[in-house]
Amino acid sequence: MSDKPIDRNRRQAIKLIAGGFAAIPLAGLMTSGTAVASDLPHVTEDDPIAVGLKYKHDASQAPRVDKPGAPANTQNCGNCQLAQGDGEWVGCSIFPGKAVNKNGWCSAWVMKVG
Repeated sequence: MSDKPIDRNRRQAIKLIAGGFAAIPLAGLMTSGTAVASDLPHVTEDDPIAVGLKYKHDASQAPRVDKPGAPANTQNCGNCQLAQGDGEWVGCSIFPGKAVNKNGWCSAWVMKVG
């Protein structure tokens, strides 16, 4: 051990500097803009996930079936629980990072609550 007394001011300065460096990435997250569906690339009907879920940009062209509480002809991405946002193209949790047409449909459709 050293016989020198502990310099509390120096220790406090080091803590503040370390905390400042740790906060830099967090500041970038807070100032970055939120992505909106109109900025996302549109999902294509030949996307492997879209093919598997029978996604169509036009719900009237999709093989919809009646589901509890919603006749087939009323189902579309605009009234699906998995779709988020407003506008012609909306985000969808089934297609992360891509937007679906609000008039589209896929077999993962779930009635929006509320």
